Amino acid sequence: MKIVLLITSFLSFFLSSLAQDSTTTQNKKLPSMAEEISNLTRKPLGDGTLKFENFIMYTVEESGKSRAGKIYFSDNHEAVVWLEDLNHEKSLFFRASQDSPIITITPSINQGAEISPKMIKALGYSRNTESTKVYIIDKKSPLDTIANSECQPAIAMLEESEHTMWVAAKKSFKKPDRLMLERGISLIFNNQTRTPFLSSAIIKSSWIPMGYNCDSYEFRILNWRLDGDFKLEQGDIMIKILGLDLQQVAKQYLEELDKENSLQKED
Repeated sequence: MKIVLLITSFLSFFLSSLAQDSTTTQNKKLPSMAEEISNLTRKPLGDGTLKFENFIMYTVEESGKSRAGKIYFSDNHEAVVWLEDLNHEKSLFFRASQDSPIITITPSINQGAEISPKMIKALGYSRNTESTKVYIIDKKSPLDTIANSECQPAIAMLEESEHTMWVAAKKSFKKPDRLMLERGISLIFNNQTRTPFLSSAIIKSSWIPMGYNCDSYEFRILNWRLDGDFKLEQGDIMIKILGLDLQQVAKQYLEELDKENSLQKED
């Protein structure tokens, strides 16, 4: 009951103060009030500026449909940002680390939301069906060239289907590119939807995966850079947190108020 009364009092405060102004003033304050109420159930993405100097672009063809994606990451922190389809750049995905929740962000309004476990499963990010397999070079098949790199096919059989990983020799890359591609491709594989066979692949240390084929799915590295300037101002981006609603906010407020009153009594 206290929580309900607190929420009601809070809303009444805003509405009563709004009613005292002229119609013109009301129209100006309405968006601000709505934003303030909304932000009670949101938290900043974090503190400070996250800079991403590395990015990899890739293409995916799946069931006859093609798209180009892009992933941003850094040597200085664990956070990763990616776009599933560059033709639809209104929103992006974010993870503070590979153990953190996946968050969608709409940069144009500086808002986002944690993705629920149910939605993660629906989107295909669930990794509950991984089966680990070792890929073996098929020396009889012809080579392929991907992103100006000569690649050999490495084969694995999963669920009676042949999976082909196109791999380039690690020694054919300069060290900065090699280190960046190793980490970046691992992040791509771990954050691709409906592809547990990518995230669970055992890849030899002498390989750099550049492509992948199985049935109607095809993945290819397109290009990469080590000097990008993409960044996120974490304090400006408000994220809707799962399980945090006005009732929960009011409950937390009462708990903090009780603690303050208890400390005052002790003094």
